[in-house]
Amino acid sequence: MLRLLPALLFVSCAAAVPPRADPGDPRVLPLGAVAELDGSFSEGDELSFAWSVAPVEGALLHNAESAFATLIVEAPGLYTLRLEVCDAAGRCDVAETWARVDDPASAGKLTDFGLGEFAGVESGSGAPLGVFKNKDLCAKCKEAAKGTSSQWEDFCRTLAKKGVSTGDRNACWAGVHDDSNARNGWCETIFCP
Repeated sequence: MLRLLPALLFVSCAAAVPPRADPGDPRVLPLGAVAELDGSFSEGDELSFAWSVAPVEGALLHNAESAFATLIVEAPGLYTLRLEVCDAAGRCDVAETWARVDDPASAGKLTDFGLGEFAGVESGSGAPLGVFKNKDLCAKCKEAAKGTSSQWEDFCRTLAKKGVSTGDRNACWAGVHDDSNARNGWCETIFCP
């Protein structure tokens, strides 16, 4: 009986583990690209999936109730991708990531870039990375990411003078209440080579 008790405790504890949503990494993609969303790294047993996107204007989600949804965006901007997963016991978890959609006409023709210069080629994200990278902004962004919300706001205010796109400036402002790790990740994605 004593040997069976630890096994029973292990099984009962394993069943008590709540689900955890994982919508994947942020992405940058050109206008009209098809992005494959992958929630399969979410944790839990017998999960149901529900993807949503905001703003909804200009964005189309296909297979939103699957671990593998598809996003098509028809307008440039910053989009929040939200994934909710629920297990059979009714416990749910929600996580968000984002997608920045750029108009390729403002960055050059996509055919000007080699395959190795695209972000997330393996996941279908598809955006020319080199166009958006800037070492100086990378360093300033990372410094601001470590600071307070006020310091982050000050950094966001400087972006217009540096010629940063409206979409990137809006994305900066969207990170005011994020923690330093989320801000740093944004810096890496947008500005760092």
